[in-house]
Order: sequence, then C-alpha cells, then structure tokens
Amino acid sequence: MAPQSLRSAHSSGLELPANSYIYKIIATVPRTDPLTYHQADQLAVISSDDSLRFLDPATLNTLPNGVNGYVNGKITCLERGNDLPSNLVATAGRDGLVRYWDKRSRGKVAEIQSPHKLISSLVCDTQKNFLAAGIENPDDGPGVSPVYIWDQRNISKPMLEFVESHTDTVTDLQLHPTLPTLLLSASTDGLVNIFDFSKPDEEEALYQVINHRSAVARAGFMYPSTDIYAMGTDETLSFYALQSQAEELPEPAPKAYGDTREQFGCEYLVKMHWVGSEAYIATGKHSSGELTLFPVRKIDGGPLEYICDPENTLHFPGAHGEEIVRDLFTDVHTRTTYTCGEDGYVRAWKMQGGEPIDVAEPEKKSNHKKDKRKEKKEKRKGDDEGKKGRFAPY
Repeated sequence: MAPQSLRSAHSSGLELPANSYIYKIIATVPRTDPLTYHQADQLAVISSDDSLRFLDPATLNTLPNGVNGYVNGKITCLERGNDLPSNLVATAGRDGLVRYWDKRSRGKVAEIQSPHKLISSLVCDTQKNFLAAGIENPDDGPGVSPVYIWDQRNISKPMLEFVESHTDTVTDLQLHPTLPTLLLSASTDGLVNIFDFSKPDEEEALYQVINHRSAVARAGFMYPSTDIYAMGTDETLSFYALQSQAEELPEPAPKAYGDTREQFGCEYLVKMHWVGSEAYIATGKHSSGELTLFPVRKIDGGPLEYICDPENTLHFPGAHGEEIVRDLFTDVHTRTTYTCGEDGYVRAWKMQGGEPIDVAEPEKKSNHKKDKRKEKKEKRKGDDEGKKGRFAPY
C-alpha cells in the first residue's frame, strides 16, 4: 500500500451559529467487536453552542427532530451508550450533569448529577451499568480532580470516588474492552492511571501509575493488547506496558517518540484513530490545511516496538482549512471517514475503491495484572519537567 489521498464527498455547516466549533463526532450504531461498528445509520455531534445534533451519514443533513438545542451548560463530552443494541448517547458538561439521549426519539431519557461540576471526560457502558466521569481543575496549579464511578442502577451517588489520584484536569477515560474492571484515566498532571474498580477503595483500586512527564491530552489501550498510548498537550507520543502480575518481572522501557511535530511534519496531534482494527495516529497542520493519518504497527524486536509508518499514510487534502480538526470517525462499510473541526463543519471523505474495508478479527488477550504499591506512590508524585501549560480543549 502507498500513500493515499481521500476524496472530499460532501460537507455541512449544520446551520450552526457563526464561529461555532464542532467538538466530537460519533456513530450511534452498536459495535460488532471492540473496534468496529455496524454500518452507520446516524451520526451524532456536539458543538460549542451546547447543542447535540443527529445527522444522516449519507448526506450530512440534520435528521427530523435531530437538533437538541441545549443539552448541557458548556458541553464537553459525547459518548455512545455502548449497549447492544445501541440506542443511547450520553453528553456531559461543565454544569456537572450527565444526560442520556435516545437516538430514536431524540429525547432525554436519564440524568445524573456529579458531586463536582466541570465534567471534562466521560466513559459509559450501559450494558454493564457503568458510568465514569472525570473532573476539570479550573485553577492554575495542583488541585483536586476526582474520577467518579456510578452503577447506573443506583444513580443517587457514585459507588466509587477516586479523589487523590489526579491533581489536574482529567482529559480522558477508557475501559479496556475485554478486561472489564480496568479503567484508564489521563490528566494534565502528566499521569496516566490504571484502576481496578472491583476493589473497594482508591488505594486498593489504583493498579498502575504512568508518568508521561508532560500534560496528557489523550490516552488509551492499544487493543487487542493491553499496551497503553499517551499523547501530550506538547504533541509528545509514548507507548507503555501494563505492568505484570509477576512482581519480579521488570516493566519494559516505554517507547517514546518525544515531540512528534518534526518527525511527522505536523503541528498538532488529533487522536489515536481506528479504521476497523488498524490503528492510525491522526495529525494536523492548520497552517496548510492538512490532516494526515500514519498507520501504527507493532513489529518484532521488543515488547513495545511500535512504528508509525510514513510510507502508507492517508491524506485529507484541505481538511478543515486553517482551523483545527477536533475529531474523526471511519465507517469501514462505506469506506467513508467523517471529520469535524473548529470551522464548524462536518466533512465526509471517501477512500479509493468500492469494497468495504477488510476488518480482521482481533486477537483477544486477558492477562490481568497486579499492583506494585511502592512504585505507584513514587510515580504519583508526578514530574513537572516538560509540562507545557494546561489542557483547554473547549
């Protein structure tokens, strides 16, 4: 495979107010496995006017009754309910509310109040009655940025509160798809934490601490493995191993790319993006209107030998012009990638060829790990070296 340019198919401004940002775009359909979905019949987006919109993926037109004009005060989060079948999406914002919306009726069906306002990250799995929210730190310097976990069968109060593990804004939360009690959290305090939330309290639950040594914008699992990636607000990228249950085994040294801007010829990192079961680093260059996806592959030679392939990239000519690309989603069935950005537009891009993308069946692993309390406490101290300002995505 060689570098490929995608064709711009259509775009829409969604009749948003002038100068609106679109923060996130998702498909509302259920998954066929942890990385892939059924063909999208609806898309959902959130934007800076605090709205939630449901779109027709074929035209990018707003669906009938598809505009919820005010879903949260200062909206920050949009997630799939992640149930099968999936009819729910969840939103959250700085008003401290998590709200569930039915994609069929477009109406609100549930609401949960966080003990703290300023929700900055969200992950949910309604099939497992699970919801977690991370909190923003509005102040400069260390503060308290809890992670709250609810059992959705009892939403009156969180079943767990992790209040000591992060001192700055929680920017990302992710569940491991096949290790059902592992929760990853990332923060601008520079730490990526792994919790086993089957444990009764925070000290027992804190399973591993990773110090990225700069504010973390995004982090997650490199499924189907248990490896972990972290992307810094200073455009750094590193890969880490989930620690072993065998305490005598040393942790592999991280695979650190450092500052990616010169290596990838980019100005910012968008996200770790999956096209089916294939991982890509999505990079942007707003000065020239570029969006480029670099395939991420693990090769033989070491436990964390990830390479970002410069020879087989995907290019989005023009992307969102001089404005930053905020998010993207790829429907492998229609070979279409949807992007959204700070220009207030959603854009659809077609890959070459007419056949659906071949999606390999992912290999599944389930090697649960054991904590090392002394090392965790040392890493929890953090490290301000290399930290460049606060993460302010909205």
